[in-house]
Amino acid sequence: MGAFQSSVSFQITTVPGIKNMIFGGDGIFLASLTGPGRVWLQTLPIARLAHALEKYMPHEVRRETVQGGVVGGIVGSILDNMK
Repeated sequence: MGAFQSSVSFQITTVPGIKNMIFGGDGIFLASLTGPGRVWLQTLPIARLAHALEKYMPHEVRRETVQGGVVGGIVGSILDNMK
């Protein structure tokens, strides 16, 4: 589950029956969602989801304070990190 509206009630429940726990493939706990509202499901692995969302996240524009080839880039990086 990715997200849900505040009108949706969220509870963790246990899987009923010992056979379901062992052979069901879902594990011991399930999320129970009830009520009116929207639920958004997230189906990507968390690393791929973070990568997919990265382009929508705000980021700082990096400015090089020192220019002049490789050495200037290295010194500029060090100086930027000291701020």
